[in-house]
Amino acid sequence: MVTVPNVRKMGVAAATRTLEDAGFEVRTAPVEDNHLGLGYVADADPGLATEAPEGSTITLYLV
Repeated sequence: MVTVPNVRKMGVAAATRTLEDAGFEVRTAPVEDNHLGLGYVADADPGLATEAPEGSTITLYLV
């Protein structure tokens, strides 16, 4: 298990690079209720600063 880095409030490129460097795959999706098109991380699944298996996919929710 690997700790998911806290990339909240980071731009999508920097957040993706950080998560890939930690050994994760990355997928993005807009925040459904308040998507503004800014490209910053609001949340993730699994949650930020939790543990997930190395190589698993982290979905970043963007505002």
